[in-house]
Amino acid sequence: MKLKADIKKRFLLPSLSAFLVVTLLSGCSSATDPSTASSAQPAPADASGGKLRVGTITDFGTLDPAKSTRLIDEELYNNIYDPMVKLTPDGKFIPGLSTKWTVSEDGKTYTFELRKDVKFHDGTDFNAQAVIDNWKWIMDPANASPRSSDLILVEELSAPDPHTLVVKLKTPFVPFIATITGRTGLIASPTARAKLGDQYEMNPVGTGPFQFVEWNKNDHLTIRKNPNYWEKDQPKLDEVEFKPIVNQSQKLNALISGQVDLVDSIPFQDIPKVEQTKNLKLGISTSFGYSRLTLNLQRPPFNNINNRKAVNYAINRDEINQLIYFGKFVPGFSFFSPAGFANDPNVKVAYSVDSAKEELKKAGNPDGFSFTLLSANDPQTLQLSQLFQSQLAKVGITMKIEALDSAAITQKRNSGDWDATGGGWSGMIDPDQNSYAFIVSNAPFNYGKYSNAQVDKLMQTARESQSVEERKKIYSQVSTMLLDEVPGVFTGYQPVVDVWTDKVQGFDVYPDQLLRLYKTTISK
Repeated sequence: MKLKADIKKRFLLPSLSAFLVVTLLSGCSSATDPSTASSAQPAPADASGGKLRVGTITDFGTLDPAKSTRLIDEELYNNIYDPMVKLTPDGKFIPGLSTKWTVSEDGKTYTFELRKDVKFHDGTDFNAQAVIDNWKWIMDPANASPRSSDLILVEELSAPDPHTLVVKLKTPFVPFIATITGRTGLIASPTARAKLGDQYEMNPVGTGPFQFVEWNKNDHLTIRKNPNYWEKDQPKLDEVEFKPIVNQSQKLNALISGQVDLVDSIPFQDIPKVEQTKNLKLGISTSFGYSRLTLNLQRPPFNNINNRKAVNYAINRDEINQLIYFGKFVPGFSFFSPAGFANDPNVKVAYSVDSAKEELKKAGNPDGFSFTLLSANDPQTLQLSQLFQSQLAKVGITMKIEALDSAAITQKRNSGDWDATGGGWSGMIDPDQNSYAFIVSNAPFNYGKYSNAQVDKLMQTARESQSVEERKKIYSQVSTMLLDEVPGVFTGYQPVVDVWTDKVQGFDVYPDQLLRLYKTTISK
């Protein structure tokens, strides 16, 4: 018996559209009905050409999806690369490089029919062997790919013919289709990777709607229309230029002054001004992602569970929502956003100075303790870090702030010489993608080195279960356990916020925060 792709979808996200909320505002007009809004005005059927300028929160890190861990990189990827399976703005799976897929009755064998007559930008053929080469590269421990956990259950890859791929898994893995909508499913040219070696991440070659042109670091990155793209009416634009605007307070001014046409975020305090500016459009979507303080459990003070609990009680999430996010933030306590099915609203901890002080007494340091937070050095993140600092001081905890760029934070975290680091995760469609690699023992993003055999077992069971209700119960159980053991301190779920000028049409806001520009147009 074979399960067709559309049947298999229901095991992953049966009611995403019930959770997805997207609002679009223009000038002073009222919000569009969330049930119908997912993008700006649709692009005219004959619209084409032009150059789109996109302001990004920072510069890119690597142009190789197999090496990437950062959201900013992924904002670019879906324009240079194609995923095996695409996502719609409301979370449905649609064909990408794979036109059809079936799953065996035991859930362990996936068979993909691949799109024919697709070329990489270097002129080489896309086929099943290309996918195998990509995935074997990720699976090779020598390459230390952060995507390796996505393929840890793969037992065998084979190509019965050039356009059929068979994936045999060690155990059932229900999130597999969701996984290959993301970085693991973005297929690079094996020829280019072999030829360029370490330089590949500066010179990407995919099959996507745009081809890489140039990258002048900290200034701009340019991609140009792929004239041989397999989707004949895409892309609409001739060229896209990405410009990092590190000072977030300058983003709105860059839009208003015409330096850029679209930005991937703005400070939340600027939202009222956007709503009052006639030629600007605002898109807000509930995100799959979360914000979280990651704690180093390998050394004091956070190898002491009561110190961790004290911090959890001392963080006032409602105050964070009002002072930093101007009411657009959803306070939260787990890996699982309200945008997905795994969120349990009963998993929460009340803000309590008294409870925090009681935990400090249990920890043996009733007068508090001190630690250092590694913080990104942009103004909004520093403002949030300073608020954490103020809140913790009320219970006697001294938090020092070490402001660094992302590369320096990564280097220090990898060295083990750190206490806590801020940040978050942009989020992906399946709850497994937002949790497993962060919490299972020895997983690639489990920086704090948390380890619990029962959590490991539950997370594996959730990967194998084809029942949404069973998976939901498991994730609720895991969330409750993590709330008790506090390997990290969740603060909540911030929305996706994109802003663009009214010259831009056909732009969709996605809850995974990625920019997919193949249908976008700009008036000349």
